[in-house]
Amino acid sequence: MNTKYPFQIKHLLAVLAISLTLFATPQAGANDDPALIVEKTVNSLLEEFSEKRDQLEGNNSDLFELVDEIASPLFDFDYISKLVLAKNWKKASAQQRREFADEFKRLLIVTYATALFQYTGNETVEFGESAVKEKKGVRFGTVNTAVSLSEQGAMPVVYSLIQDDRRDDSHQWKIYNLTVGSLNMVLNYRAVIQALIHRDGLDGMIAGIKDNNDKND
Repeated sequence: MNTKYPFQIKHLLAVLAISLTLFATPQAGANDDPALIVEKTVNSLLEEFSEKRDQLEGNNSDLFELVDEIASPLFDFDYISKLVLAKNWKKASAQQRREFADEFKRLLIVTYATALFQYTGNETVEFGESAVKEKKGVRFGTVNTAVSLSEQGAMPVVYSLIQDDRRDDSHQWKIYNLTVGSLNMVLNYRAVIQALIHRDGLDGMIAGIKDNNDKND
């Protein structure tokens, strides 16, 4: 099955790839600030990617491995999967949830890794305020930025992060959503996934994403 994803999702992930490589030290200085946590991880990715850019171009296996190793710990793929599946999360079996989370992670890695090559070095980022709130023992963070792309004006990029010690004892902030301008990653993917489930069923949707991922490996 040929699974197609709307242009706005590819555009959103491309901006994500660019903006994450631009994380500079924000105004806030606390060690627990979610923006500082993101910065540390992303600086490692950008350094390795810049050093190996020529080598990685055309070498998908090494490129995906690099992104998986460095960037994946920055994202809460299980929580993202739950939000994207929405009402279908409760309907899914433990195996279906696990399979979807694995394939959805592969999809994001492939899209993000490919989009890295749109980074030119001419982009800049400005930080706004970081906000943190707690609900039922889970901490939620918001990092507001404005990314200036090389051929466009400044574009607001908002990162949503979670720190859930009940599921993850690493005490690490992890991204579970982002909004680029008016494009929301979770809502965009949710619309696509729900349409695929309606057409192909839950197992068919998972199989379609796996097939799409296998073609890009």
